[in-house]
Amino acid sequence: MSRRVSASHDRCLELERAAIGLARSGNLGLDDALKLFDELLLHARPASVRALNQLLSVVSRAKCSSSSKLVVSHFNGMLRDCSNKVAPDLCTYSILIGCFCRMGCLEHGFAAFGLILKTGWRVNDIVINQLLKGLCDAKRVDEAMDVLLLLMPKVGCTCSVVSYSVVLKGLCDGKRAEEALELLHMMADGQGSSCPPDVVSYTTVINGFFSEGQVDKAYSLFLEMGVSPNVVTYNTIIDGLCKAQAVDTAEGGFQHMIDKGVKPDNVTYNTIIDGLCKAQAVDRAEGVFQQMIDKGVKPDHVTYNTIIDGLCKAQSVDRAEGVFQQMMDKGVKPNNGTYNCLIHGYFSTGQWEEVVRRFKEMPARGLEPDVFTYGLLLDYLCKKGNCSEAQIFFDSMIRKGIKPNVTIYAIMLHGYGNKGALSEMHDLLSLMVANGISPDHYIFNTVICTYAKRAMIHELMHIFIKMKQQGLSPDVVNYGALIDALCKLGRVDDAVLQFNQMINEGVTTGKVVFSSLVFMDSALLTNGRRLRNYFFEMLNQGICPDIVFFNTILCNLCREGRVMEAQRPIDSMVCMGVKPDVISYTTLIDGHCLAGRMDEAAKLLDGMVSVGLKPNIVSYTLLHDYCKAGRIDNAYCLFREMLRKGVIPGVVTYNTILHGLFWTRRFSEAKELYLSIIKSGKQWSINTYNIILNGLSKNNCFDEAFKMFQSLWSKDFQLDIITFNIMIDALFKGGRKEDATDLFAAIAANGLVPSVVTYRLMTENLIKEGLLD
Repeated sequence: MSRRVSASHDRCLELERAAIGLARSGNLGLDDALKLFDELLLHARPASVRALNQLLSVVSRAKCSSSSKLVVSHFNGMLRDCSNKVAPDLCTYSILIGCFCRMGCLEHGFAAFGLILKTGWRVNDIVINQLLKGLCDAKRVDEAMDVLLLLMPKVGCTCSVVSYSVVLKGLCDGKRAEEALELLHMMADGQGSSCPPDVVSYTTVINGFFSEGQVDKAYSLFLEMGVSPNVVTYNTIIDGLCKAQAVDTAEGGFQHMIDKGVKPDNVTYNTIIDGLCKAQAVDRAEGVFQQMIDKGVKPDHVTYNTIIDGLCKAQSVDRAEGVFQQMMDKGVKPNNGTYNCLIHGYFSTGQWEEVVRRFKEMPARGLEPDVFTYGLLLDYLCKKGNCSEAQIFFDSMIRKGIKPNVTIYAIMLHGYGNKGALSEMHDLLSLMVANGISPDHYIFNTVICTYAKRAMIHELMHIFIKMKQQGLSPDVVNYGALIDALCKLGRVDDAVLQFNQMINEGVTTGKVVFSSLVFMDSALLTNGRRLRNYFFEMLNQGICPDIVFFNTILCNLCREGRVMEAQRPIDSMVCMGVKPDVISYTTLIDGHCLAGRMDEAAKLLDGMVSVGLKPNIVSYTLLHDYCKAGRIDNAYCLFREMLRKGVIPGVVTYNTILHGLFWTRRFSEAKELYLSIIKSGKQWSINTYNIILNGLSKNNCFDEAFKMFQSLWSKDFQLDIITFNIMIDALFKGGRKEDATDLFAAIAANGLVPSVVTYRLMTENLIKEGLLD
């Protein structure tokens, strides 16, 4: 009997040593760990708990979906035999609690924690950290806060910085960075415990602010850190700033890192290089890249691909080629991503031959073009309308066993659709289905839009049927294309039927669909009840009509000359809390002007200003209509008001006012205006100078007009035949017949051809001079 006991004891010691040794070496697999656990449990003694815990720990860390369940089942076996062999200790329960938390069984985890307290063991932070992490992973962060701040002190467990960091991460993951900052300050102030935050705590909260888009707060917290940042902190800062497009600040952080003696690693360099490239600061990115090499940090694929891609997007393909060659010289083998960047760069500069060269070079480097590479080629060729060559590459792709994905088919279908190659488009769609790739909404929408552009409604409806046969319900984009096509063909009743069908199928409509119907449905605009029905339908769909929707209605009414009916949608806007904007007022002003209701338009312009809106140049369309109606006083007042309010008139506005002032013989005001025009140093068109020359001539300022004409001629200003006609007429009226005749002779030398007006001016004036021959 004693021999058997001795043999079992020896075997137990042997198994314990093997379990502890293999577990520490990291060479123990899941199956072997379970077998060793079961055998050790047969021979176990009370002291075997340490070895059993090591084995349970190996099982819990195994990359297997059932590892936690295996730990629980083996713990139960251990518990059954504990009366006469080995009992679980605090470490065993800690492993068990961790498994329960990973399984999402937090109640069992707390029950196990209760057993620990009941047993009388002193709880440490390692056990409670498991519960904290479980609660945070389950989004029960408030409960985790209670455990951290209330339960841990109550059970005599000191909160560690790890415990705080777990809760800080939980708060930040839940977009509660402000609360995390309060907890961080509590740690720093020593409230409740002496547990100052470490670099991980600060980095966690900084990252939380970045994830919420609060870049300034993240950077401020970085600057006020109570501990020295490490490389991870700096990487977090630089990455967050680059993603927020604050590249200059990111560069400052990068320099701060170097100044503090923290060595940047590959992640740091790759992040700042990528940020600079995306900000189109490729020269600065190259500088950082060179600094990386000088500091002895070896660039990897990510580094080279990033800088090559940045240079290619900046259309500096030659420099990208230089980096590519350097990559080869350094022994870093290019991958598909490298070639894809170069190919994309050659596409952007239109170097198709170089694209083909690089494409053919890939197999020689041991690389096969992937789906993305083929996608680049096909997209370029299809956008160029060269679908036949794209088809050659597509066929080559299939022959090589590279299966096209839905994106490839979408590129090809879009190319054929734009060319109107409907037969090829259908064949490709059939091939796609035959190859087991189900067309998605985008694919069908490409086909639908192709038919819609060509008003092929019958074929379009057939596609809708085909979609439903394949179990794919048309979405709002699909219906939108159909409804828009029907509206453009004037088939508004059919469009409304489709709209109702869409509603019945439970498809959430969009503003574009409503706008198409409103834009085309004149009955809607005259029928208040129908208009209200559309509004209510939009609201039922959870869509609030926006200003664009209402402006569409106003534009359509004014375009049809029905400006008096525009009050109804204006009232609806007010009821729905949508404020008219500059476009709303401008549309109505233009509508009243077209109807000859200038006074109403002027009231609207005043009303626009009174509600705090700043008129733009388009809003002053009233000015042109005043001039057309001969109301130059009103036009000129409005013009001066524009200048006072900082609205810069366009060339057409200046020309209109100049013409109006000259035409009404308000010469002093016209002269003041054209002198300010000339002094402005702005480049004016010949139309403006023609108005000034003609105005001077009409006001008998012949010499001044001729002097301005000679100045324009001497500056090689591009004169036209109207300019010559104005000056010939002015010279004859000023009694300068010979100058007028010389100017006529100079027309051909300026590359112009005399017009009918030119010949009429010459003949009439020569006859007046008695020179009939």
